[in-house]
Order: sequence, then structure tokens, then C-alpha cells
Amino acid sequence: MNEAENKKEYEMAYLLTAEISEDKMEAEVSELKNFIAENGGNITEANLPIKRQLSYPIKKQDQAYFGTAYFTINNDGLEKLKKAFALYKKVLRFLILNKPLKKPKPVTSAPPKAPAEKTPEATAPSFDQKLENILNG
Repeated sequence: MNEAENKKEYEMAYLLTAEISEDKMEAEVSELKNFIAENGGNITEANLPIKRQLSYPIKKQDQAYFGTAYFTINNDGLEKLKKAFALYKKVLRFLILNKPLKKPKPVTSAPPKAPAEKTPEATAPSFDQKLENILNG
């Protein structure tokens, strides 16, 4: 099997420590790209991280840089990459997901049902007619 055929597409979201200055952020993203490339991956897209307030502290930090990257890599390289990110002190958290090959089809609702036909009043006795039948016997 060809090595290119063995690679799968992945999406990675990560949080970098807020202690990194903004002018050094591009260098940090380059470092993350190097980790991916060193482990046999090919980066298809990488966004520059944006500083965010965290909902809860992570490693005693209330803010972090949130970024995403898209890449292809084989299974062996992926395991090595996970270990490298786990040991890299500037990465607070990361999540790597399989990128879906095809976009899911949108869910379409069933066509609206036709309103049920009402029985004509001529065939169904009215309340007054029922009352007269009961009283008259």
C-alpha cells in the first residue's frame, strides 16, 4: 500500500499558554507545524491562534491561545505526534479528531402531510340533532 494512501485527514484544536507574547506566536505555530512534519504529516491548513478567556482554569491559567490545524498523517506518525504534544510544555490541551471524508447530507424534513378530510356536516349529525333524538325518544 502506498504511504500516501495510508494517510488520513485530521483536525487538531489546541490551547497554548498565554505566557507566549503575540509577536512570538508565529514562531510557536511554526514549531507545531514542525512537530507534524517531523512525524510524517502534511499540513493542509493552520490558523493563527487567538487569545481567549477560558471557562475554567487549565494548569492554573485563565487565558490561552486557541488555534486549529488540519493535516494528513499515518497512524504511526499520529501516535508519535500525540506523545510530542503531550510533552510540549507550551501546549495546555489538544484534541485531534478524524476529519470527515464527506460532508454529511443535510437532514430534510418529511413533506408536510395533507390535512385530514373533514366529514361534511350533512353526514354527521349536529349537537342539536342528537339532543332532539334523545329527547324525542
